[in-house]
Amino acid sequence: MQLKKYSTLLLIFCLWIVSCRGTDDSIANNNNGGSANVIINVVGTESESDTLEKKASAEKGATSDNGIQKFVIPFDETDFVTATLSPERSVVKAQASVNPMAATSITELGRNVQYKVAVYDSNGDFVDEKTFTYGQSDPGFQLNGDQNYTFVAYSVNSTSTVPVVSNTPRTLATDKLTNVSGDLMYFKKNMTVSGNDTNYLEVVLKHKYSQITTKLDARQVGNISLVDEATIGPVSASANMNLTNGSLTYNLPGSRTPVNDFQPLNTEVATSTTTLISNTTNTAELNFGTLIVDGIPKENFMVRNLKITPGERYNLNLRFRPCKANAYTKGFDIYGGRDQEVRLEPTNLGVIFDIYRLDDSFNITINGIKIAKDEIRFPADSRQNVSFADGSKYQSDGIERIWFIAGNASAPVVRVVVDKNGRVTMYGSKASYGRLYPLVLHNGNSFNTVPWNQSGNNKAYVSQVMGVGTTAMNGSAIGKREVGCAP
Repeated sequence: MQLKKYSTLLLIFCLWIVSCRGTDDSIANNNNGGSANVIINVVGTESESDTLEKKASAEKGATSDNGIQKFVIPFDETDFVTATLSPERSVVKAQASVNPMAATSITELGRNVQYKVAVYDSNGDFVDEKTFTYGQSDPGFQLNGDQNYTFVAYSVNSTSTVPVVSNTPRTLATDKLTNVSGDLMYFKKNMTVSGNDTNYLEVVLKHKYSQITTKLDARQVGNISLVDEATIGPVSASANMNLTNGSLTYNLPGSRTPVNDFQPLNTEVATSTTTLISNTTNTAELNFGTLIVDGIPKENFMVRNLKITPGERYNLNLRFRPCKANAYTKGFDIYGGRDQEVRLEPTNLGVIFDIYRLDDSFNITINGIKIAKDEIRFPADSRQNVSFADGSKYQSDGIERIWFIAGNASAPVVRVVVDKNGRVTMYGSKASYGRLYPLVLHNGNSFNTVPWNQSGNNKAYVSQVMGVGTTAMNGSAIGKREVGCAP
């Protein structure tokens, strides 16, 4: 009796093993003919390109290794940016050399993302179509057994929408998606289904557009406080895709797409959301309308000659250099037209004068040479000789009088930058504790190049011409030195 019991259990176990099927089987092979059930199993998503081509760059100083592009770009007279554009697949390959299990680049589709699967018979005629939601069970398709079908799946990585084919009649040769601007993904497979059993179709959706994530890395340089009007182009605004082979026809070439939402701001590292590029293998450029690093604004900073392959995922890292530190901070405070001597030790990156209060003109002499030919005058009269680079002026264009604008060490009213070669640039705020904007001199005034000493002491005089009423200025001189960069 006991032996019979064990024999029965063994028979049940064997039958269970035979009847079970893993979802990684593409086709069932037990019985022929009859009705065939096809279950769709989305494995995940991956980049479209299977291999990376070694790319050359037309920009001087750029290098290429395994598809990685590197550039060195001037940021201003002293600072520069090392830009590295890396396909994610190169990172996967590097990881795989250490850990073979890391070789896969397939990522899971997001939960509740919608995708559509269209079915065509061996003649290319439309048979059926369904919209699926990832993470939710679905019975799939009921098809004829022992028949050959082509399955086409596509998605825009959205939980609320999926493109539709609008042309009629429906055939594989003529079906297409039009004006798609989302994260377009595509899959196609031809297979013969078996009848009277369940067939499993494994789907890996491949990205058709490029995806770029941009990181601004200003560690040991300063905080990133503003990223405004960042765009990349030229690209196309959308594309049409043929379902027969996934080929794309691009629309509205020459467009630019925004690079959005750099977070977190007011820190040394900020990263954008992923940007979709609808094409191209041609050279593209990333432009920042305004970029503020360490309080200094830079207008129209560009990274040129980015070579982008459709369907690839990229990481663009912008590392600001040189790394720097404050060598010293020395305060000054003058009143009534007096001047003040400030002794400055040598630094290899120059000095910054941050002015927290100003009423209403000034000049600074460094080692016997004034930073400006004449007194820098802010009041709105015939002698006013400073304005913002955008053409606006103090006491007009909605900007207060300079003596009504308050500042502090974190947000100065005026900043004067003297670089290691003695070149002078100046920035000003349009509101109390506001951001800085570039200032220019005019009305016969201009900046001088001063003799900044990198190996010996420097002598500076902060001065003002006595004006009507209060004449005062205070702030700090901050020496800047280059330091080694952390990895």
